[in-house]
Amino acid sequence: MRLLSITSLLTLFLIISCGESQPDVVDENAPLPEQIDQLIQANEYKTALSMLEEEDQTDPIIQQLFEKTHLNYGLYSMNTFDQTEMRTRMNRALTQFTEVLRINPENQVARTNINQILSIYKTIPERDPEPEVLDGLEKVGIEY
Repeated sequence: MRLLSITSLLTLFLIISCGESQPDVVDENAPLPEQIDQLIQANEYKTALSMLEEEDQTDPIIQQLFEKTHLNYGLYSMNTFDQTEMRTRMNRALTQFTEVLRINPENQVARTNINQILSIYKTIPERDPEPEVLDGLEKVGIEY
């Protein structure tokens, strides 16, 4: 009985530690922009953002990579159908597009998609984006 519980613990540890490792899709010897592109292609946005957070936030290249990652994460959230409720995905998309506009207020892809999502919300009675999402939108000059 005791051996079974140790085996179970080891199995659980392996599952948890594998889940936290960086995806195999990244060539760790590649330059950072290529690594970020690889993560975006693998839909590993949280990993990409986490890597970028460790970099110099004032570097224009890092800012461009943040913008690109947030934009792709927003598009992915909008257009990928999974088990997540649609409202959750749309709030995530709005949050990502808001981050894009915080970095680059001129990004028309983010603005167009925000307007599209908000126009859909307006057709659904008693359904609005989450209050913190609306606060973020207001900070980048978008009223709902």
